[in-house]
Amino acid sequence: GWQKTHAVPGRARPNWWTGQLVKMTPTLRRRNGAAPHPGSNGRGSPADSMLSRSSSSNSEALEPRDWLGRGGLMGNPWDAFPADVNEQEKVHRKRMRNRAPALFLRLKVYFLASVWLSVAFLYFLWQLPLLFLHLIPDGGALYKRACTHYDRLVQPAILAVPFSWCGFRVWCCTPAELRRVPECGSSVFMTNHGSRVDWLVGLLMGSTLEPQVRVGFCAEFTTMLMPIFGWSRGLFGDIFLRRTFHRDGPRILDNIRSFKEAKVDRVIFLAPEGAIVDPGVEKDAEYVQQCSKFMLDHDLRPLKYLLTPRYKGMQLVTTHNPEGIFSVTMAFVCRDKDSVQVDDVTGAARGGCLCSRPLDDPARVIPDLHTIFRGGLHVFTHIVKVPGEKMSNDDPKGVRDTLLDDYARKDALLQTFRETGAYSSDPEQYMLPIRHVRMNATLVLIAAWTCWVAKFVLGWSLRVVMRRVGISFVVLFLMHAFTHLHAERISGASRESLLFETVLKMLMQRWMGGKLDHGGASSQEKARQQKSRLATL
Repeated sequence: GWQKTHAVPGRARPNWWTGQLVKMTPTLRRRNGAAPHPGSNGRGSPADSMLSRSSSSNSEALEPRDWLGRGGLMGNPWDAFPADVNEQEKVHRKRMRNRAPALFLRLKVYFLASVWLSVAFLYFLWQLPLLFLHLIPDGGALYKRACTHYDRLVQPAILAVPFSWCGFRVWCCTPAELRRVPECGSSVFMTNHGSRVDWLVGLLMGSTLEPQVRVGFCAEFTTMLMPIFGWSRGLFGDIFLRRTFHRDGPRILDNIRSFKEAKVDRVIFLAPEGAIVDPGVEKDAEYVQQCSKFMLDHDLRPLKYLLTPRYKGMQLVTTHNPEGIFSVTMAFVCRDKDSVQVDDVTGAARGGCLCSRPLDDPARVIPDLHTIFRGGLHVFTHIVKVPGEKMSNDDPKGVRDTLLDDYARKDALLQTFRETGAYSSDPEQYMLPIRHVRMNATLVLIAAWTCWVAKFVLGWSLRVVMRRVGISFVVLFLMHAFTHLHAERISGASRESLLFETVLKMLMQRWMGGKLDHGGASSQEKARQQKSRLATL
């Protein structure tokens, strides 16, 4: 999302409507008649990269952001109105023309977000009757099997809005590895955490495989608190962690054991990094420095694109199936003024705006649900099988070294993708199929079934049903727009991995300090705690 820019000596402080995009072309673009400075960010000229533009830190005025923005939308709705009542009419009309598209885009995103949450509500609503299976003997195993079949039937409705309506596309340069997943039965996908929509990529991967596989997630405990879809994932049997190993360890083992006893295979989709750092946020920048220090302490080169993985607990997750461990690398590309395309000869990505950039790059973008609802988001994936025997529960050091080696490989892949638009010279690039008919038909059928139940079971007329649905939708739209708008402005980032997460994370951060995102207190909080202990002594 839009980040609050802190004043730094010797650096210009851009206002809400200024900034610079990272365009995936080697062409240098002039800004306000002044030639750009390619090497100002210390990473070389963008002419050396097919997927980057230099991020200048000089004091010249930067061109206004276009409709894309950097990781968020175009400012606030009231910015479209003049700040001065005496402003000339001509200037006012010009400002309205320039900012009206941004206001329209924000309203469009909030509308699509409300539609998607309404569909998620229907998914959650018809999932609830399955809970009665717990009342019969061995109901827990039967409930897990019933949830698997229910998800295969209704999940296309969840995927319809992001993939069929908004054009979210997933590419894979190693489709042979992806097709091996059903052969492993249960498996584990370890992915880099470069966005807040990794989970949607996992759902699409599972739905396109033959046979279709069930996908579960390993996420932080706050995810289960998110309205509607977070509750649904809690009922679905995902693993939710509190970031304390003495509590998370037994929870992981109990969850895996329950699925094995029920004889239900699934893919556990998780990001060992366990956190996302937003550009421009001071606490997140401090965490990046801690990760770099950790690598240096182990005589390793600091990662440029990724945070260090958290290896505690991974040896427990791999007990799910040590022979089915896959490592997934993701690079996200947004649509810019030109759409994202893939070269038929080289398989390289061209056009658009590269999101997956180095951690110290202020132009880095963290895609979330709102990025998808803007339209034109693409993700390019690379999948490789990891030897599971090196991640045994009996050798924590081996787990740590395996993860660090894997993340060094991923870091190099992301660097290659930034430079060439592809992970390797292999031209193979496979786009996961989007089953538009099935997705939209499932959405229509589940909505029609709900209306039929309301009419013939509850006795509501069709007119009453439509009126109540319309009122509920308007209330949901206004609630989401108001809470997200203000929470994004206060926290400095849009964090919509699920709807209403931005406002919930903002409130919890104020209550819990630095413990929410990174699993520990910030340096300021630690200093305060130390001072308190000394005062007590």
